[in-house]
Amino acid sequence: MEDFSWLQDMITDDDLGLLNVKKKTSALTADEQLVSKFNEINNFVAQHGRVPAKDMKNISEFMLASRLEAIKTNPKQYMALADYDEHNLLPPHQD
Repeated sequence: MEDFSWLQDMITDDDLGLLNVKKKTSALTADEQLVSKFNEINNFVAQHGRVPAKDMKNISEFMLASRLEAIKTNPKQYMALADYDEHNLLPPHQD
């Protein structure tokens, strides 16, 4: 029978922590992602006091403006985000 004591030694002497595996976090659902992306827009408005503009000089602001425009044209998305609309950015909810 083969001696595997070297394996136990290797596990015991894991100075670099290579055997410490971090638990994977689950990926965000599509709804959670949508809320997270919309909250980035809310944070921008809170910080700058205005909606993001499509200004190519600032690509991150341009992306936020494009995202807001896309949400506004998608009734399913803007209705799902109505509870998160801190700055009245979305069209009014119609029942």
